[in-house]
Amino acid sequence: MTGYLTFAIKKKLLPYLVKRDGYKCYLCGIKFKDVREPIIEHLDDNPSHNDWDNLALAHQSCNIKKANYDKDFINIAELKQEENRNHIFVRETFSKKNSKVSTEIEISNKCYPITEKYLVDFILEHGWLDYKSTLADIAYLCKIKTGHGSINQIRNHVYMLTSSSAPFEIIKDPNTKKKIIKKR
Repeated sequence: MTGYLTFAIKKKLLPYLVKRDGYKCYLCGIKFKDVREPIIEHLDDNPSHNDWDNLALAHQSCNIKKANYDKDFINIAELKQEENRNHIFVRETFSKKNSKVSTEIEISNKCYPITEKYLVDFILEHGWLDYKSTLADIAYLCKIKTGHGSINQIRNHVYMLTSSSAPFEIIKDPNTKKKIIKKR
């Protein structure tokens, strides 16, 4: 989801975020007392990066504190984003489109081998990959080959392929401080 969140989108996202995280600020952990209290916060502070795993509910004051470079809140946001990416929340229960479950699994089963082949081929040739651009590249390749390409789905496949027992790992490049994928 790109662009800015409209009121209609926020209204649709709220039940999902509450179901996933509870009705509390992810930064301070305090439950909201009033329905006007929570805001939908971008974990990476990019207001146009509206993937569900980049969003969480927060108090306005906590959000401002984080935006003013509170290191504890920045760390909490990074951990929350990582947790969201690693956690497979069944979105079809949120959208109530259970008839699409088998289609989503079928698409995932087609995109996983494409993701794996891309990582193997590129890392064998170049030694490493830029994590961020790789997600978009593989999603585009999946779109071309299967008609479907989701960065969130590819991110999940990459996390599986970089888990502690998998052949690849995600590390920070010491020079650029960017995430890269390389062979273990």
